Amino acid sequence: MTVLEYKDSKFYECSGAPKTEISLKIVDGLKKLILSVSSGTSMIQKRSAERNARGISKAGYRADSGATLGRGYELVVEGGGGGLPDRLKHSPREVY
Repeated sequence: MTVLEYKDSKFYECSGAPKTEISLKIVDGLKKLILSVSSGTSMIQKRSAERNARGISKAGYRADSGATLGRGYELVVEGGGGGLPDRLKHSPREVY
């Protein structure tokens, strides 16, 4: 399993536990990409990371070792971060 950290709008390989709010685990045995988003993450960051993760599922991620990882894998998003704020979930007008 390879773990990638999301920082500066890109994914980077990390050794050990990720230090950022968004991380991507590449699980070769299950052929899955698991995108973990913490609860303090903004919706814009989550969507941007999701787009990058979908790109990895299509083209793969070039690891430091030179291998291409994650191509053709299924993307799974975990965590409750990046949702809409409560003030945007309700209409300011009443429906008649």
